[in-house]
Amino acid sequence: MKYLSFPLATVSGLAIIIIFCAFTLASAVRYPADFSPMDNWLSDLGSPEKNPSGDTYFSIGCMLSGMSVLLFMAGLEAWRADISKKRALTLGQACGTLAAFALACVGIFAEGNPLHGTVSVIFFVLLTLFIVLTSMSLWTHPAFNKLIGYYAIAVVSIDVIFLYTYIFENAPIWEWLSVFSALIWAVAVALNTMYVKTA
Repeated sequence: MKYLSFPLATVSGLAIIIIFCAFTLASAVRYPADFSPMDNWLSDLGSPEKNPSGDTYFSIGCMLSGMSVLLFMAGLEAWRADISKKRALTLGQACGTLAAFALACVGIFAEGNPLHGTVSVIFFVLLTLFIVLTSMSLWTHPAFNKLIGYYAIAVVSIDVIFLYTYIFENAPIWEWLSVFSALIWAVAVALNTMYVKTA
């Protein structure tokens, strides 16, 4: 008797967006003042000073999401057999693994902590490298949906704009676009993994 099963990348990829969105929403509804992606950084939700009754939800969400990202990195091994750029996949997984730890650190070192800005920048840089390298490695795989690859270009462009605005301007909306566009990309890859043939 066959049991319905899903690849690790599919399960963990879906878990990332569900966990992050659920805990972010739980934190946002407890924010004591007006809250808008146009005016507030995501990290405002994790600030004990700005969001004393909801900061824990955001911090836990970042840590649990980081754990899910680690599982997602392991699940990407399902693609390895039929790709030519195996080194790019390995480097992508390495960047993704480090990004997972950086994301967890965003939850540990909340806004107001001297390390928060550093771990946040590290996370977004590693996230960008992960998407670039992974998309490059999967491009030639027969099961890879090229639309996901084209979408990755948009995601990376948003990441670059966000990093620029983070340093030189005050435009929180680009952080939101960067995070959620990357989540959508991860879900797309997670679902696409179901079409990868394994031995």
